[in-house]
Amino acid sequence: MRRRRAAGLAVLLVSLGVILPGSGVYPAPSDEPTPEFTGSKSMTRAHLKADGTDEVVDTRNVTVTVSQTSNLRNNQQIRVKWTGAHPTHATGENPNTVSAYLQEYPVVVMQCRGVDTQQNPLDPGTCWTQSADQRTFTTNVLSAFPPWRLDRYESPANRKALVGVPNDLPATCDQSTIVAPSRFVAYRGPAPGNIVYNPLPGRENVKCGPVLAPDMVNVEDKDAPPANTTFAPTNAKGEGMAKFVVQTEEQNRSLGCSMTTLCSIVVVPIMGISCDTTAAALPPEDRPGPSDLRFGDPVCRGTGKYGVGDRAPLTDIFQIDPAVSGTMWWSASNWRNRITVPITFGPPANLCDQADSSLPLDIFGSELLTQATDQWATAFCTDSTRFKFRHVRLGEPQAKAALVSSGAQAALASVPPEEAYPIPVVSAPVAVTGFAISYLIDDVDGNEYQDLKLTPRLLAKLLTESYPTRSGLRIAYGKVAADSPYAAYKAMANNPLAVTQDPEFRALNPKVPDAIDNILTSSTVLALSGNSDVMWSLSAYLNADPEARAWLNGEADPWGMVVNPEYKGIQLPLFSWPLLDSFVSDDFSSYGGCPEMTPELAVTLSPIPYLPLVASPVANLANIAQRVQYALSNAHVNCTVLHDQSNLPVGVNLAAWGRQTHPRFMIGVTTLADAAFLQLNTASLQSYSSVPRTEQITDASGRTFIEPNDASMKAAMKFAKPDATTNTWKLQYDKLVSADGATAYPGTLPVYAVIPTQNLTGDHGKQLAQLLRFASADGQKPGLASGQLPPGYLPMTADNGFGDFIAYTLRAADAVAAQTGQVPLLVPAAPATTSPPPAGNGGGGGGGGGGGGGSTPTTSALPDTGSRPSASASASQSAAPVPQSAGFTALLSSGLAAWALPIAALIALSTFLIGSITRAVTFVVTWWKAT
Repeated sequence: MRRRRAAGLAVLLVSLGVILPGSGVYPAPSDEPTPEFTGSKSMTRAHLKADGTDEVVDTRNVTVTVSQTSNLRNNQQIRVKWTGAHPTHATGENPNTVSAYLQEYPVVVMQCRGVDTQQNPLDPGTCWTQSADQRTFTTNVLSAFPPWRLDRYESPANRKALVGVPNDLPATCDQSTIVAPSRFVAYRGPAPGNIVYNPLPGRENVKCGPVLAPDMVNVEDKDAPPANTTFAPTNAKGEGMAKFVVQTEEQNRSLGCSMTTLCSIVVVPIMGISCDTTAAALPPEDRPGPSDLRFGDPVCRGTGKYGVGDRAPLTDIFQIDPAVSGTMWWSASNWRNRITVPITFGPPANLCDQADSSLPLDIFGSELLTQATDQWATAFCTDSTRFKFRHVRLGEPQAKAALVSSGAQAALASVPPEEAYPIPVVSAPVAVTGFAISYLIDDVDGNEYQDLKLTPRLLAKLLTESYPTRSGLRIAYGKVAADSPYAAYKAMANNPLAVTQDPEFRALNPKVPDAIDNILTSSTVLALSGNSDVMWSLSAYLNADPEARAWLNGEADPWGMVVNPEYKGIQLPLFSWPLLDSFVSDDFSSYGGCPEMTPELAVTLSPIPYLPLVASPVANLANIAQRVQYALSNAHVNCTVLHDQSNLPVGVNLAAWGRQTHPRFMIGVTTLADAAFLQLNTASLQSYSSVPRTEQITDASGRTFIEPNDASMKAAMKFAKPDATTNTWKLQYDKLVSADGATAYPGTLPVYAVIPTQNLTGDHGKQLAQLLRFASADGQKPGLASGQLPPGYLPMTADNGFGDFIAYTLRAADAVAAQTGQVPLLVPAAPATTSPPPAGNGGGGGGGGGGGGGSTPTTSALPDTGSRPSASASASQSAAPVPQSAGFTALLSSGLAAWALPIAALIALSTFLIGSITRAVTFVVTWWKAT
């Protein structure tokens, strides 16, 4: 039994990516800003008759809008919308797969190098596709004259039997399979190489010269983000939308877009090939004969084999009408209808390294500020009067610990420690933002759902592994014996399999289908594996809500659903959400569906709990955002058998499930700024309910749901109360879920720069003071340019009610610059009741940032709930110096500055490992004891 448990433990840790490395903001439609581009074009499909007149088949006026076209950054997601296009037939399962072109009447959206002018029109050869199949046509089953050879708008050279085959192929290139009719649309790489990649069939670069650009793929990785080439559907009204991801040379060097290499987004609404079946103007050898036209003519005139909105998992061209498919986006009839959108990029992520080779000043902590610091950092490193800094993304608890124990010079955090820092620090507000529950869900009509409503109780259900996910697991719960160590799980036998089957969820979101095909992701919310202020805030929100708290304490919901017994009575809030489910049973296997599983192998594998594999949290919020963006399930239940050199089965691997197909369902915890940057949908969270918690509901009546926006974040920050112990403003979560907080978004969070006011080396105190002054002024100006505040943040301005925040940050900047150990207080200190410390200890009375020996000064009464101190305090006002704690580790000296980068890397790595291992061990220990 011990051996089997050990084998199960190894499988679990490999699947969670913890050890054994060598083993195998606001995207809601009502909040969208005015698009930066709008363009229209009239499009006609007309066949050329033998008498030279037109046979008009279809005419449409297509209008395209693009949400953002300037100051774009790598991997930024923008919205491309259109009206007036031909409705799509045979809609594919995902618009970004390598076979997505196999649809009828899609709208093709791609990124191309160059701009479109009358003198130098764009050519398909500079447009990026993720596979060679998306730029070739090599079948002769459609007769010798497939639609592209009958395209009336094509040049004579492009209507020959073989197009795009270079004359100078190497002698090593076998051309026996390059047969007519075939067309190859070569891709041309950027300068200085200007390499031409000829997408010849089945060839490698070493045999036929450059064939496949380095960033293209032959085999798609289901668990990796796809390329940005998009074949998007249009609904019956002619409307459609694509979330398009722009890429710079940082991500795609084969495309090469940058601040200096101009690029465009090209939108090609597929109308169908306009046919010229007589080809009278072509040489005789390029004219179709009667036998050719018997098949070629009706194929060229095809109008679709499917109906509008039909879904079909298509795999080859013979299932559709190729003349109206995305297969021939490069043919002249389609290419002439393109709408070209010039785009420009902001500074690259590595601009500061390019501009200055010196080591940056590292600031550790909160991912909530990532998007802002990305824009702020370039404004600093390119200004000779400023300094170079780097934001090292790290869990806030680790960043705060590093500030005290590892000599970090600044930390970004939202939740102060329960006890005062043992060193003199300021916690200066630099931003107001928050977390989001972001999602990608397809509704009952196949469109993106954009009105998700979630209660704290629903979030608690998703986080606590309380949806069984599999009917087999639910049956196993029902078979648990009364004397079993898992007896408490029997009550879960009646729980819904997933949130989409939960009556509470269905009452609030009736247009979301029962996503049984994606039940792995509709039974959990993708969360963080490590410690984070975001998880603390989210769990504090759940803890404050009466419905959620009662349910977590063991009270069934009105329909009888109960909490997973391992979470019953869980104490909240927590910085890290634990994986506690420990249920294993002979009646259910977590290795179910594993192909090539043998009975001999099965008996060597210890049973392991299934639901932690489904939850499978990740190490950072950016990862969650990307997985939501592409509907990449992280459930580690994709089971494959591992074989040794003799092909004998020796174990199993549990990998992530990967990209979903329709209907997609993916929700996760993200930052508001990441959601805005990637144009993700964000849920409206319940702020208040007047409905008795034992009452079954059929709709949202009696409940208030708030989406994140400027107004709702302002409302939330009214409940930020000055706290003398931590010297910060603390959010009152009991108020955020009350009638008083009905208009407040409960995911709102401030971000503080926590900086010592003593013992910083060199000019670091003055430099960080400069950053604080910038963050309180110019850094709060909204915009997309370098140095501005991007979407996803509420500007911290006096007009928005943050005069006190600004005033304190300015006072904090003075203290940081002075480096005398003084800590300005949020509220005035009362007269000291004890004798001052002896001379030579640095003075006494240091306030909320901590004092000598950990003492905390007495303060006057705090203002009433919801109010803040007056902003009229002098910017120079501060408390008396605070003595240095004996536990304070001196910061790096200039002689050790070269170690800053490796130390930063080690801290980041340790954060990931500690967070992942802590979660895994929490679960494994519980499971080990149970077995």
